[in-house]
Amino acid sequence: MDPVLNPYSPGAGLRPRELAGRESEIERFGVLRGRADRGLTSRSVVMTGLRGVGKTVLLNELATQARNDGWIVGKVEADRGAGGRPFREQVSRTLNRSLREATGASEMAVRLRRALATFKSFSLRTDSSGSLAVGIEVEPEVGRADTGSLETDLADLGIDLASAAAELGAGVGLFIDEMQDLPAEELAAVCQACHEAGQRDAQFYVVGAGLPSLPRSLAEARSYAERLFDYWPIGALEPADAAAALTKPALEAGVEWAAPAVEAVTLRAAGYPYFLQEFGKATWDFAPGPSITAADSTVGIQVGLDNLDHGFFKSRWERASAAERRYMRAMAAGGEEPSESGAVARRLAKKPSSVGPTRAGLIGKGLAYAPEHGLVAFTVPGMADFINRQPTD
Repeated sequence: MDPVLNPYSPGAGLRPRELAGRESEIERFGVLRGRADRGLTSRSVVMTGLRGVGKTVLLNELATQARNDGWIVGKVEADRGAGGRPFREQVSRTLNRSLREATGASEMAVRLRRALATFKSFSLRTDSSGSLAVGIEVEPEVGRADTGSLETDLADLGIDLASAAAELGAGVGLFIDEMQDLPAEELAAVCQACHEAGQRDAQFYVVGAGLPSLPRSLAEARSYAERLFDYWPIGALEPADAAAALTKPALEAGVEWAAPAVEAVTLRAAGYPYFLQEFGKATWDFAPGPSITAADSTVGIQVGLDNLDHGFFKSRWERASAAERRYMRAMAAGGEEPSESGAVARRLAKKPSSVGPTRAGLIGKGLAYAPEHGLVAFTVPGMADFINRQPTD
């Protein structure tokens, strides 16, 4: 069939044609926005899940909805890598555009002017040249968001922005992707900002997305973090939703999937949205049409697996050191389920203490996480199967 018309788009953060199975989260965020518009405070939101479940897509969808409601919206992606931009700078850059849009959409109200001044103070603590406040034509607010302490300044900024948004009949949303990559002091600052905003009924919200280790990291940063956020686990799609994600985009293009083909692809994808897009795309490109058959899906699954092996999985495998790969092989020997750290050490014929740094390195690279004390698991579904298919070093 015509690849130009292919309705499937595997990729990091690419929105599928059919955002199936996330209606509950979208509805819950709609309730939060509705309450905020009435001055009723809710908790901020943290979404957690493995790679490939669609956290980034959902985060983008929620940010778009808030933006469409006239909210002041900023979105950042945490970056712990060398050369990554500091969180404070990222916040300044993303809010600059949103604030300039707010000033263009309304007369300069008193609270908005003050919020702009607070923002300018916040941004100047990152770059004294003023490059992060281009287009913000006010003087900085002395005594607000200018201490140099992110914990204090982010709270000031969030509260003053929320006050301005209230005049516009809206709220403020800071959307943070890969939130688990924020250092402890920055997580603490995010918690503090949410805490102070909530105490003042300021409609400032953080919506974060990250790996399953994120709730624990937040709790370590602030002991009361479990009371600051609503935690939404984002998992694999239910079979009916997985089938809808596969079949509805094709139907819009006038193409039907045979039931056995749908069953084969959804079963092999195990409900993971990224895998559905990969298998769907490969099946469409192979199928001669006018419909998609079980034979087409067999080829599409194999081509999709090859694509995943050479991209999705291989890129992560190659990020690991030789010692980390040996540790991952020992994890994979136990299958896809979490492994006891002690069992992994025994498979390596090592003492748990001697392989602790290797385990920590994998967690630091986002290749593994600790679902609970004494356990270790892959952050990528299907990683164990991939590793068990690789030749030994």
